[in-house]
Amino acid sequence: MTEIGSYVPQFILRGKTRISQCQCASCRVRSPLVTHAWTNHVRQSALLQCETVSREALFERDAFELQTILADVGQDAELDAWQNGVNQACIYLLLEQGLSIPERLHAIGVLLSRVSHAGDAQRDPALPIAVVEELIGLAGHGVLQERVAQMPIIEQYKRAYLRRLARVRMCLDLDLTSSMLLNLKLTELQVISDGFLADALHEFEQSRAVEKFFDKHDYVWQNYFLYRCFHEVFPGADPELYDLAFLDMCLDYFCLRSLCAILVSSQVDLDEDVVSSLFCAWQRNGKASLGRDDHTDPLLIGFTLVGEVHD
Repeated sequence: MTEIGSYVPQFILRGKTRISQCQCASCRVRSPLVTHAWTNHVRQSALLQCETVSREALFERDAFELQTILADVGQDAELDAWQNGVNQACIYLLLEQGLSIPERLHAIGVLLSRVSHAGDAQRDPALPIAVVEELIGLAGHGVLQERVAQMPIIEQYKRAYLRRLARVRMCLDLDLTSSMLLNLKLTELQVISDGFLADALHEFEQSRAVEKFFDKHDYVWQNYFLYRCFHEVFPGADPELYDLAFLDMCLDYFCLRSLCAILVSSQVDLDEDVVSSLFCAWQRNGKASLGRDDHTDPLLIGFTLVGEVHD
């Protein structure tokens, strides 16, 4: 069988033995190690539903440095050059260190909006990279950051998703007191008025404990979204669904950050074990139980979810 270079993230090379021996709930059902193989492209990956994968992938700065090894090619189809080009463009924006994570996600939304309108004849794989270069140029002059800051925030969507998030149940390894406080907080968020919910939203978004944790572990968000891009070949094959893919990514940011703040309000100290367990549980069953509306403008909702609420 023909062999080609296969892309392998550093976290798999370093942690493959630990990952393959994991006995968490997810790994008892299926193997965490997976291979995505096309006739022209191979990626070695792993399931973030695995507790060991979550820890290995999120909490090492070099987790997504890619190495190349020989592997068998797939037998079904090629990875489309356009899809790969858009995927690489999203990765380049995620690696742009001059932007905050919300600004990088906003830039990805702009990119996907631009390239989704390209007709079949215009789908040159070089186009997404050209758009990225333009966006990075704007960021270099502070223009992109200014546009993000001026983006109107429709707070009702944040409140609606926060209330929906409060109904999500995930299996987290917490002590009895923290578990009880968490359930009380989630129940409260389901029933309080919109006014009090807005106050809670502001409190969560301004949580110093959450900000301090992610300032200390400043590569976690980047690693998480690099994982999604690499594992899923984000944003997928269908340009007509790019806006929904973007909304899905923004929901991850909004919900996971909100859950971290809710944990803090439930007297849980954020550390690597707690946060990696949270991200794992979100992928395992939390995200699927959230649900998502078919908004008329998913891009706008996505921009809102990663934007700041202004007083």
